[in-house]
Formats: sequence, structure tokens, C-alpha cells
Amino acid sequence: MVWLRFLRRMSFLKMRTLAYASFLFVFGVALIMYLAEPETFGTYFRAVYWTMTTVVTVGYGDFFPNTDFGRFMTIFVFIFGIGIVGGLISKLVDGVQLIRNQKERGLLQVKETGHTLVFGYSRRSKHVIDELLETTDVILIDDLEREPFSHPRFHYVSGDPALDATLQRANIKKATRAIILADHSIPPALADGRTLLIAASIERANPNIYTIVEMMLEEHLDSFEQVKVDEVLLGDETVARMAILAAYHPGVSKVVTNLLTKDGDGMFSIPAKPEWQTFRDAFHVLLEDGVTILSDGKRLDLNRRLNEPIPPNTTLIVLCSEETAKRIGAL
Repeated sequence: MVWLRFLRRMSFLKMRTLAYASFLFVFGVALIMYLAEPETFGTYFRAVYWTMTTVVTVGYGDFFPNTDFGRFMTIFVFIFGIGIVGGLISKLVDGVQLIRNQKERGLLQVKETGHTLVFGYSRRSKHVIDELLETTDVILIDDLEREPFSHPRFHYVSGDPALDATLQRANIKKATRAIILADHSIPPALADGRTLLIAASIERANPNIYTIVEMMLEEHLDSFEQVKVDEVLLGDETVARMAILAAYHPGVSKVVTNLLTKDGDGMFSIPAKPEWQTFRDAFHVLLEDGVTILSDGKRLDLNRRLNEPIPPNTTLIVLCSEETAKRIGAL
């Protein structure tokens, strides 16, 4: 049948071609109908309205042709208009479904900026992602078949995290930070090698990104420093040392655990203000707000260095409540 062949050809046309054809068809038919029966429609807009409702098979019946030519045009719209506009709608639906499938499979290009990259999905990384999603967009990079969960600020990129093509798809040049957690399913030495390779690829793609990595074996620290990662977290080594502290110094591990939870005071970072000449100045000012300075980001002995001048661009690590942190500009 001619009509079926016509519909089949419509399905092979590109969306842009169908959009142009639909536009010309609707406004062209509306112009013909308005010129043929001006007393029926009154305005060109009403003719466009009638054409649209006829094409999408709504047909409210508030306008209808009164001449044989108008009825012929109605048949023409039914036969060809539904095929053209219906083909466009079908293409739009297919396009939306395609984009959704590509997003779920991690194949889309990330457009977000100022986001955080997390490498590898596990129960541990899921906890990290959940915390980060409260304040920032998170991009997960892994080789999963589909995105593990859905969230408005969460995006999944599938691929080898050490490849530049994967990192570029995650828009790494616009990312703020990268977090690489160790793969605990493989031997520690191999896990550190994998983390080191990913970190090197990240630093090469974006030297300004703030990189946080989990290291399994402490003897690999020099290698990570060569890659110039910003922060290194000791995995199993930290757990072992916490166990030793708990054995010889009861209560110490509880303090550390409390610092890492949301209950009570927590650790925050705050830039040193220009008017603070020495660490003593900072201590006195922050103490009035109930804030305790723990470190300058490198050492923990600031209480023995109170008279030392604060170097430019120093960031202080402080202990306080979340409400106080917001007040002093740490959040």
C-alpha cells in the first residue's frame, strides 16, 4: 500500500528532516485552509490550531471545514500529516530513550563543572558518594554494565579509568577533585599499582585537580609523592595502627572515630586570615568561637610553635561544630 510505504520511508528520515517537513506541512496546510475558508477559521492562528489538533488525532471539533475542498484537505492531513508528524514524535521518543540508555550505560559526555570524580564502585565508595552528593555533583568511573543507582547529581562514566578518553568523557578538566579508593578485591601491591596508574593519568589530564588516594602499603608512599597526589590515605595500615592504639591507649580510637562521624564536633579547614600574624593570634581569635586548631595541614605541634609567623596561603585544620564551621567560613 502507498500509505504503508510512505510511513516506512518516514521512519528512515533523520529527525531534522522530519522536523522541517512537519513544520512546512502544518503551516502550509493551515495557510491553504485559511485562504480556502476564511469565514470558518477567522484567523490564521486558528487554522494552525485546527491543523495541529487534526494531525495529532485529537480533533476537538470546535473548528471543521464546511466545503468539499476543506474535507478533501482533512483526508489529506489524515493520510500524510499523521505519518510526517507521527514520525517526528516517534523519533523524539526514540531519541529520549537512546539518551536514557546511554546515560545508564555510562556512555554520555559529562557537562557538569566543579564536580568530584570517584573511581571504582563498592560499598565503601557508595558511602563516600552519598556524603558528597549532599554538596556537589559526583561522577563515578568504573566498568559496570549500568549505573548502580540514580540521583539528580550523580553521573556514571563507563570505561578504563586510566585512559585519557574515559577521563575526558568525565570532563576531568572541569573537575575539582578526584578520589581513588583502593580495590580490596586484589592483592595490596596490585591495588596500589592500579591506584598509582589512575593517579598518574589524572594528574597528566588535569594538573590542578585535588587528588585523594587510598594506599594499601606504606612503602609505596614515595611512588605516590612522585605522582604529586595531594593527599594519601593509608588503608589497612591505618586500621592496624588504630587497633594497636586501642590496645595500648584505651579510648584513643573512640576519639578518632568520633572525629570521622557527623555526631558532635568535626574537622574542617579554614584559610588563615591576613590579620593573623602568628599561630598565637589565630589560636586566640578562634578560641573565642569555640574552635580548636589541630594542624596547619602538615604538622600537629602548633601549640609549641605559637610565636611562629603563619606562612602565606596557609590552611588551618580546626575542630568545631558544623554550625560554628559555617559561621567562620569553613563550610
